[in-house]
Amino acid sequence: MDLRRPGRGLGLLLGCLGSVAFLRCEAQNLVPNPSFELKDTCPYTIGFQEGDRPLYWFPWDQSPEYFNACVPGTGVDSLVGVPLNGFGYQHAMEGDAYIGMYAYGHIGGGIDYREYAGCELLEPLEVGQSYDLSFLTSLAIGAANYWPMTWACNNMGMLFSMEMTPWDGWSGISVPTRNYAHLHSTAVITDTANWILVQGSFVADSAYRFLAIGNFFSNALTDTLHIVPGGSLGAYYYVDGVCVRKSGQPCEFTSGIHEQEAAVSLLWPNPASDQVQVRAGTGTSWQVFDATGRLLADGESTAELLLLPVGQWAPGEYVLRLQGEERRHVRFVVMR
Repeated sequence: MDLRRPGRGLGLLLGCLGSVAFLRCEAQNLVPNPSFELKDTCPYTIGFQEGDRPLYWFPWDQSPEYFNACVPGTGVDSLVGVPLNGFGYQHAMEGDAYIGMYAYGHIGGGIDYREYAGCELLEPLEVGQSYDLSFLTSLAIGAANYWPMTWACNNMGMLFSMEMTPWDGWSGISVPTRNYAHLHSTAVITDTANWILVQGSFVADSAYRFLAIGNFFSNALTDTLHIVPGGSLGAYYYVDGVCVRKSGQPCEFTSGIHEQEAAVSLLWPNPASDQVQVRAGTGTSWQVFDATGRLLADGESTAELLLLPVGQWAPGEYVLRLQGEERRHVRFVVMR
């Protein structure tokens, strides 16, 4: 069942020893093609089609997407471009590519809808060995996009398996939710501007050969936040920088790590053309800067929801600074 057709509606602790941060991931990695740069061809349509997915990765259930900056941006392939695509706007964590998947939704009859991407590890895990796990994720929200996602959820995570049967048809849900994952975020990840690191560790109890990424918990066990009022589509997340390595062998390299705040500013749509809405809070002072650092506008929010008209602003990237009990920065894009 293809939920991507227009008009089809979809009805801080971590698992393990976890935390949430901004980070990059590389080196000493058991995950093949961990940032999805290796490919047969540029993605040319939605879904992990043959020859249209990152090398060594498969649709473990339903049909996730492969996004890459190499697409020319015309026709159906523009839906899987970088940074702008059919689900939102996001630059790759590094390089040109990332993947994306539905993490929360439902189809007719109240059936939970999920998409998973999976791969075979470069070598099986060793029983009794401790492993550090991590991946980066970002929420796709954009009312102006082809599939306007409207929800955020928790439970994005990683699941290991002894075997994997790649999903190869449109007959319906083929893998039931496990209500378990070796790593998952219990926080509802709402950041659309930054890559958020989900990380943890565990001791392998089996010689697992396969890895899958997604939300492996049922809707009943998934916390959600309805970000865009009135919308019916589900929660969709981009994924980049996947890492599995023996504990003590770092994958991550970054000049600065900042933990995700407990109350993340929510901004939509992103990209925007006429108006930006921000869940800022009453009494929060705000400033907007352009890419050169020039102050364009400022003020103080008089309601929980701050409305910023951007229809007269030039296309490009902007930074919104919010100053309440603490200072926060949110990046957004104006595009027409």
